Amino acid sequence: MKLLHKVIRFAVFAMILCTGPAALAKTILYVPQDNRPVDLAYTVSTAQDAGYTIITPPQKYLSGSNFKGSPEQLLQWVDAHAGEADAMVLSVDSLVYGGLVDSRKHNMDMATLVRRINEIEKIKNNHSHIPIYAFSTVMRSPWAGGQGVEPDYYLTYGNDIYELSALQSKMDEEGLNPQERTDWFNIVQRVPMEYLQDWYNRRRKNMMVNHILIQCAKKGIFTYFCLGHDDNSTHTQSALEAKYLETESKGVSNNVYGSFPGADQLGLLLITRASNDFNNYHPKITVIYPLGGGARTVPSYDGQEIGKTIKAHIEAVGGVITDKERPDLLLAVNTPLTTQTSESANFENFPIMLDSTKVFLGQIEKAIQAGIPVSIVDMAFSNGSDNTLVYGLYMDKIMYSLAAYNGWNTASNSVGYGVSQGILSKYMTADAHQRMLTTQYLDNWAYQANVRDYITRMQEKIKKNEEPQYFSTINAELQSRTKEQLQRYAKDYLGVDPRTIQVTLPWNRLFEVYVDVRAFPDIPLESRIREQMRQAENDRIKAQEDGAKAALSAAKQSSNSQNTVTAQAAVQQSAEADADEQQSDLQSQQIDQREELAQQQRIWSPSK
Repeated sequence: MKLLHKVIRFAVFAMILCTGPAALAKTILYVPQDNRPVDLAYTVSTAQDAGYTIITPPQKYLSGSNFKGSPEQLLQWVDAHAGEADAMVLSVDSLVYGGLVDSRKHNMDMATLVRRINEIEKIKNNHSHIPIYAFSTVMRSPWAGGQGVEPDYYLTYGNDIYELSALQSKMDEEGLNPQERTDWFNIVQRVPMEYLQDWYNRRRKNMMVNHILIQCAKKGIFTYFCLGHDDNSTHTQSALEAKYLETESKGVSNNVYGSFPGADQLGLLLITRASNDFNNYHPKITVIYPLGGGARTVPSYDGQEIGKTIKAHIEAVGGVITDKERPDLLLAVNTPLTTQTSESANFENFPIMLDSTKVFLGQIEKAIQAGIPVSIVDMAFSNGSDNTLVYGLYMDKIMYSLAAYNGWNTASNSVGYGVSQGILSKYMTADAHQRMLTTQYLDNWAYQANVRDYITRMQEKIKKNEEPQYFSTINAELQSRTKEQLQRYAKDYLGVDPRTIQVTLPWNRLFEVYVDVRAFPDIPLESRIREQMRQAENDRIKAQEDGAKAALSAAKQSSNSQNTVTAQAAVQQSAEADADEQQSDLQSQQIDQREELAQQQRIWSPSK
């Protein structure tokens, strides 16, 4: 009997030990809105590092930089693999349109879109025991369109269409004054009617799709449905449509439905919600701000006060905001002194330690010392980090004492990642956690706030033949230069082996970068590769010059005056090419030196 009691006690003890994160590890089927790193690679790696198995569709089905997604194949894939999962996190934009960019450019009829929504409902019926966490977006209204991410006419008429939609929004809210009515009429006259019809017809379809999805949430098809407002500035068509869609959600619990700014953070946010539901975990989160705009700040691209956005994100993951008890997570939100944000590449983003920043850092350090996980949302600037804040983290040696750090793209993007990574970090190993932080610092701070501006200047110089191009394409050349810079930042500022840092520009544009931080140092140093390519080019020109000299010597020995003249010209040409190459090398080295000095002035010199 004593032996039996011992066995029972051992079994109970083992069961208690196994109720930690590892035992609760689940499988999540995830369909992202495209294959960009923030939607796919970063989201998946964060979830995997937290102990989850993530299954994703073949990349050939996902929307990419130069190809459309395949919604029919994605729907079939989800239905075929749903039985392998404990939960599904689904981008409806991918399943209905093909992807986020596809939702802005498609020419599909409404019947096709509705049929695909019905297919999602069928998948739920076929796998009724598996919860679905779904997200969609209100189509954005950007002030201008980048190549390939909007209809082609948006490159020419994007600003006009943006202004028109702003006037439409103001007309709906408060009416237009005489000058605004004149502006509205002039834009309508200026933009070809077929373009306006195309744009508004697609928006109408997007509105109808989102209306149906809200009804699906009401019917219980989704455990949770999130409607993101993509690039949702105030007084835009997007803001107007989001307001009308809000009326459709009356009576729907915040535990079932959320609607707030942002798009790229939604996949990770809903994976975190699924994780919290698995663990019956409702994290208590305290939010702090530095002196300044604080919760009243209205960031660029978001269109509402950041306090409201943060509250909605915390509700979306099943958390609660508290300021009266010890929190599970401190969300430290770095806002500017004013209630508006500017771009991280602007001149004013250099380290100047204000008293407000010092106090803010002191609050963060106090929480860390008390054992409270701290996740920083760095939204003082849009599209990149605040150099002053990162400088303070660096000087106080707490960059790797944080639970999470995010300061990328829009403020809502950083909020979603900041909440999610802050919560999931507690399930990670120390090494995985360090790699996650390194990724964010190199992406958000090093690249977005500092290196990208340099790479943009180099792009222009290469196009003007003022800088050498060693790779066959300009994207490969810029990717190499970016990798060289980020490996340098990793070594000099983060104390990370640069040979663990792989860098690509996956969408062939400078807006985003993919930083892959490896567990082992198996990546060649890009500075060494570039030096070898530079030396190979010098050797080629030197060999050409030596060959020309040998030809001249042979011509002189043959006593053929015509050959001698030709050979002398070849020697002269080779000597000039060698001199040009040496001059180009010197100029390139001077540019690199000036650039490194400029970046150090913009940030700071690394500690030796």
